[in-house]
Amino acid sequence: MRELTFTASRRLMAGGVLWASLVQIFVVNNAVVLPRASSQNLVDHIISALGVTRCGRVGGFRFCSPWHEAADVAWIVGGFCLVLGALLNAAVLPPDRLRNLAFGVLGASGVGLVSTGFNPYNLRPAVHLLSAGICFFCGALGVLLLGGMLRQAHRPYWGAAGIVCGVVSIVSATLTALRPDPYVQGLFERIAAWPSVVWVICFGAYLTVSARRASPGRRP
Repeated sequence: MRELTFTASRRLMAGGVLWASLVQIFVVNNAVVLPRASSQNLVDHIISALGVTRCGRVGGFRFCSPWHEAADVAWIVGGFCLVLGALLNAAVLPPDRLRNLAFGVLGASGVGLVSTGFNPYNLRPAVHLLSAGICFFCGALGVLLLGGMLRQAHRPYWGAAGIVCGVVSIVSATLTALRPDPYVQGLFERIAAWPSVVWVICFGAYLTVSARRASPGRRP
């Protein structure tokens, strides 16, 4: 991590907490919403089904999500945390165009995530799918770019993990866009979304701890 001023360390701690808080999406979707929905099949049912506002056919399957408000709110809150975190966490690397691009596309991914929550799949499917695509591809690209820069900044493990997660997410998102067999659509979506999101959560936690340790005002 680059040498930090007091202000930069506080920015990174706040940004790290925001990114780490994305774990709430996993908790809400998989521990709160999914068990109360009509099915608990992570392979068949697409992620978007958790936010549908009425029972019906989703992705070739009949699905009902009584706690859809929780899923949609989790995406909206998570999207805002991703955007604000990207603005704050840019301080981790020296300013240049590639850094701005990496954090910019991560911010765009957050905007897409917010839009998926405000536009449930069954109400505005075209907007929802476009927003989800932006979220998946921009998030994966941002993690890939950030991983490459971290390798050059002597953070090889974080860099390699970011590159692997970004590539896996991009490939899976591409396969998802090609509409595989509906019986594995949910699996493809989760492989596209989860690696990059998990990396962001873990890197956020790392930034929080590292910024606290590197804070000029911290007592030894």
